[in-house]
Amino acid sequence: MTERLTRYLIKINDFAEHQVYLRVIRETLTLLFPFVLVGTYVDFLSQAIFQKNGFLNSIYHISHWLPGFKIVAKYLTLLDLSINGVVAIAVVFLAANLATRTSTRYNLAASLTAVFAFMIMNFNGSFLAHTGRQQVGKFLENNLSYSGCFLALIVGLVTGWFFNRLGKHMKERDPNLNTQLTVWARYNVLPIAVTLLFFGLFSYLVSFFSRTGVNGLVSSLYQLSFSNYEWILLAAILAAILNNGFWFLGIIGSFDFSGSNSGSTVQNLEYAIQHGSPWGAPNPITIHTLFDSFANIGGPGMALSLLIAILWRSRNPNFQLAAKTSLVPSIFNVSQSLLIGLPVLYNPLLVIPFLLSPVAAS
Repeated sequence: MTERLTRYLIKINDFAEHQVYLRVIRETLTLLFPFVLVGTYVDFLSQAIFQKNGFLNSIYHISHWLPGFKIVAKYLTLLDLSINGVVAIAVVFLAANLATRTSTRYNLAASLTAVFAFMIMNFNGSFLAHTGRQQVGKFLENNLSYSGCFLALIVGLVTGWFFNRLGKHMKERDPNLNTQLTVWARYNVLPIAVTLLFFGLFSYLVSFFSRTGVNGLVSSLYQLSFSNYEWILLAAILAAILNNGFWFLGIIGSFDFSGSNSGSTVQNLEYAIQHGSPWGAPNPITIHTLFDSFANIGGPGMALSLLIAILWRSRNPNFQLAAKTSLVPSIFNVSQSLLIGLPVLYNPLLVIPFLLSPVAAS
């Protein structure tokens, strides 16, 4: 009887622990929303207006008549790289902080450790093997943006787990903890050392298989499926499922069929508007023009349709706020704030329509 009770209590404890981590993910996304919202508008202005091949610029030729176009474009690039380009660092900091707030009084140590561990996980393996004159970056900068959010959450939660298990827990907060080196070290040196050594070893092992880190290793395995585009429709369907599946997990930008240039899609759209038919469009139908024009309209998972449904029917004030503030950028396929503000990411109720809506559209 005692043994059964013990097993039952262990199961309850494990379930409660899982619930805590799920709550940490939700709170991390909630706290991040205002910053992502600002970054989303910066991205929208930069991509749609202040780029040579931007959607609105290609149609209205804004660069020809707007004074200071290049200056504003450079300013928005600065903001884009400084906000959206490092958002994953904020994710890992928040996740580790929230994961340790109830078990240790000094969770700031876990947050800082998680940031260092995340940078270790995004060390550029090519830097170690580089022998030429061409400069190679020490870190995989692309993984510090939205494409690294999933890895950032994992690193933050694992760091929190190490601190919860290895850190010494104080019964009462010590007001001198921030200034007394001996007190600080006694509580934090062991989990800090174990965490950094663990992620350092893991990153070093991954570098033998991929020079672009964990994200690059995962995405490269799937991109092998799209090396032959003979079956365009089938490839577009698979691309829609995999791309939006990665988006749902927070591995954003794993597929890039066209780089940052959407000019071919815009040119086809302009031709169709002017002639009343897409027949005879200047660019051939490729996986890029098909996927971006139909399967990804309104953002990943066709999130614009969800936004319209919320504005139409939902009475939830949080949903209404996220939808209203994300409306304009979502129209132009920039929907990061909507995915995080609702949140769509990691929501099991929305995963099926999120994956299948683009497939139906393509």
